[in-house]
Amino acid sequence: MPAADVNENSSSTGWYTSEVQKMMHGFGDSKHPLKETAELAEKIVKEQLIQLLNMLLEVSAKINSKKIDVKEFLILLRHNPVKLRRFCTYLQVTEFKKYAKEDDGSKDIVDFTEFPTDSQKLQSALAFLQYIDPSCYLCNVADPTKPSPLLDDTLRERNERIERMTSAMDVQQYLEYTKAKCTSFKRNQPSGKFQDWLLKDFSAPDVAMNATTWSILSYFAYETIAQIVDLAFIVRRDNTAGQVNDAVERNVVPRVSPANADLSKPTWSNSMRPLQVAEVTEAIRRFNNTHNSMFAPFRRIGVPPPGYRLLAL
Repeated sequence: MPAADVNENSSSTGWYTSEVQKMMHGFGDSKHPLKETAELAEKIVKEQLIQLLNMLLEVSAKINSKKIDVKEFLILLRHNPVKLRRFCTYLQVTEFKKYAKEDDGSKDIVDFTEFPTDSQKLQSALAFLQYIDPSCYLCNVADPTKPSPLLDDTLRERNERIERMTSAMDVQQYLEYTKAKCTSFKRNQPSGKFQDWLLKDFSAPDVAMNATTWSILSYFAYETIAQIVDLAFIVRRDNTAGQVNDAVERNVVPRVSPANADLSKPTWSNSMRPLQVAEVTEAIRRFNNTHNSMFAPFRRIGVPPPGYRLLAL
């Protein structure tokens, strides 16, 4: 099965259409993403996660493990230090969230210095990285408590896009946006929905998968939505490049400050054209038919790489 192909006959699509629309808006799409585009994105995520599960099962079999745990994900991410660091940051943040939930709320002011500086999951992950890479390169690069020696250009551009969008919002729009940004495949969802959605078209794995494993899979699903939006915006930028001669102007979103805002005119977040099905389709086509280099996904001519390619790896 080619990476990121869309299964038009999938019987488990439509479960997360509204949530995917909110996630797409959270990553910079219009306030009202197209339903058709969200449905396509959901199909892509489903295909990607099934491929990811197959890869995890292969890794688990090779290392003689009877369960899928953090180490299987680390092995798959070892060739991409930037995304490996993102994943380790996710492990650290989940520990912070767990600590915050355990707080009884009796304190008026939260002392963040009391937060644990070493996450058990993170330290275990870093120890495993040191085990598979004695040079400690992966361990040093992935450790989110240390300054990053690598540039995460994709994350930087994503954050800049979101900053430009939110700077044009008023207070009410921003509050609505934050709710959309907090949407995920697991948060505030019925227990077991994510598992049922994923396993409906996939036979249940014969290895153990605990709650942590399913949460990590939902993180990769969330990251896949982010990558789809990122690549679709690059396609849009390429398609509109001929309409604007100045490179700076082409990539700048109009800003509206509270001091001179004209409330009679729609802000950028309301007036922008939502991502189209054709833009997402073209982004996935380019991703599937190019080399694994940093800039190759958006060259016109490419050679399909061997094996699987996943957006989140």
